[in-house]
Amino acid sequence: MSMPSAVQTVAALVRGLGLVGSLVLASLLASAAALAETAEEGGVATQYTVLSYHDVIDLTRTPDLKVYPQTITRNRLVQQFNLIETLGYNPISLQDILDARAGRQPLPPRAVLLTFDDGYRSVYDIVLPLLELYDYPAVVAPVGSWLEVPEGGEVPYGQVMLPRERFLSWDQLRELQASPLVELATHTHDLHKGVIGNPQGNEQPAAGTPRWSESGYESIEAYRQRIRADLKRARDQLKEKLGEAPRSVIWPYGGYSKAAIEIATELGMPHTFSLLAEPNQLAEGSDDINRYLIDQETSLETVEEYLSGTIWNPADERVIHVDLDYVYDPDPAQQVENLGKLLDKVKEQEISTVYLQAFADADGDGVAEGLYFPNDHLPVRADLFNRVAWQLKKRAGVSVYAWMPVMAFDLGDDVTYVSDARLGKPSPERYRRLSPFVERNREVIADIYKDLGYYAKFDGLLFHDDGLLSDFEDATPAALDWYQEKWGLPRSVDAIRQDEALMDRWARYKTDFLIDFTDRLVEEASRYRMYDTTTLYTARNVYAPVVLNPQSEQWFAQDLEAFSRAYDFTAVMAMPYMEGAEDPEAWLKNIAEVAARRVEPASLIFELQAQDWRDQTPIDSDKLAHWMRIIREAGINQYGYYPFDFHNDHPDADVLRREFSLGTNLRKTP
Repeated sequence: MSMPSAVQTVAALVRGLGLVGSLVLASLLASAAALAETAEEGGVATQYTVLSYHDVIDLTRTPDLKVYPQTITRNRLVQQFNLIETLGYNPISLQDILDARAGRQPLPPRAVLLTFDDGYRSVYDIVLPLLELYDYPAVVAPVGSWLEVPEGGEVPYGQVMLPRERFLSWDQLRELQASPLVELATHTHDLHKGVIGNPQGNEQPAAGTPRWSESGYESIEAYRQRIRADLKRARDQLKEKLGEAPRSVIWPYGGYSKAAIEIATELGMPHTFSLLAEPNQLAEGSDDINRYLIDQETSLETVEEYLSGTIWNPADERVIHVDLDYVYDPDPAQQVENLGKLLDKVKEQEISTVYLQAFADADGDGVAEGLYFPNDHLPVRADLFNRVAWQLKKRAGVSVYAWMPVMAFDLGDDVTYVSDARLGKPSPERYRRLSPFVERNREVIADIYKDLGYYAKFDGLLFHDDGLLSDFEDATPAALDWYQEKWGLPRSVDAIRQDEALMDRWARYKTDFLIDFTDRLVEEASRYRMYDTTTLYTARNVYAPVVLNPQSEQWFAQDLEAFSRAYDFTAVMAMPYMEGAEDPEAWLKNIAEVAARRVEPASLIFELQAQDWRDQTPIDSDKLAHWMRIIREAGINQYGYYPFDFHNDHPDADVLRREFSLGTNLRKTP
């Protein structure tokens, strides 16, 4: 389909949308030429978009029909179908995507796949005739348990009951299946609901959440069995009734886990659909397909942005660190009050992200003596992380990163900790860290991260600043064996230190070793984590000297360029008082300029200090705002601060607002 001329475009819009709709969309024509180049490489499409629809109603025929979330009117759907046609987009089928991946035939330019969830009767009454009129393919996914409700019964739709007649009958499904334009998927059998996901009673998507009851959480094995039984029943139901099993699953609420995908694949349904609002890259060949959710409030301009893969996002990251130790209280009523205050104060900040402490550190030494989620290795101070993270995401509208140690877990005196070669024991000047060269230690830490992913809902991981090995560490026997057997180095820290070339190699090996270890932790946290809004992003703390002096890799086993490649964000600890800077403003300007020269600034987040730990006094809010201005003018546009004393309303959101709040400061990003 070629790009129509401006005259053809306006004419088509007037015919399909009327004058008002045409005027609204006319502003989009300026970008039409650019859209022709979108997601193409050498004339071959490399990207496709998927749109997610639900119920469609015709208010001209049923004006009293109640409109539920994600419902769209027939008129609005026609406007969007006209937009797809007019701007030169090409609706495709799931088979078209699979053929393109296999190299059988390329995707057409500006490809878009349409999907319809829940199995509403409107798909038969309204959508199918429109698909036939426009010759648009689509994927339709009914809910198995809703199909089993007898005629005249009611379907449980969230907190309300809907008449069974609002949903497809088996005869209508057979007609849809017979259409060459329609492919049937499953929307699971009975996972289109919430389950209690924590002791505080939060309901969370059933496909991605271990159920909690008075007897505790269901085990990982019980969770897997529940998901398997449901998907098998959904598959077998469609096979029995329609003669053909589905090959894809559309996850209810977009909430699912990597384990759920693996189970679906084992059951012959390897193609799954999320609600991750991103375009799909054909080269990635992923069977987990992203979709954009459409409802009545989705403007035509927004639909166009979805189609082109260009959406409105916050211009930059704005981050605050939150100590869960300050939310926790042994008095449940006080804890509820603390959480309410935190949510209000975070929302007031108008930021994008919270780094939320997931470990307990009552003595403030940076070492996890307990955790805020169930696990098999450390005491659970309170099962609180999931509750707070979920509320921050849903009520404050922020992304939540689980702030976790890499090695600083206190497992008692019967395990091996990182040893300083000068002392023959752990250094009192450093965090107490489990030696990562001991296999048992690595297994324990990985298991802790797996539990984090299973029991909590979060968007990313922030690796704590304990992820370091000094130029005298690690000197444990296991580490020395590793240096000799894996890296071909002397089995002696003293011998390594006597040769500068060996020192450089040792530092590089340790840097890469810790990066590889965090990669494993990401994998473990991803195994059962619910993928509800985004992929699992990563950030890792880096010390200021690593930015200012590349030779300092030897002191920390950290490297700015390597971190920039390995993680989505590198969180620079830009804290002038902690570094003893004589001129804090000049120091901040310098580190910002140096960092921005060394790596892409978009990969950096500067963490400023909101407290002067030399005398335990808060940094004046005006001063903190001034520091933000300094680093931004030096090229760093992403930043945050620690700590956030929400109990005492410090720092002052009103004072920071001009420099810190995102507000309506938005930009388009691909």
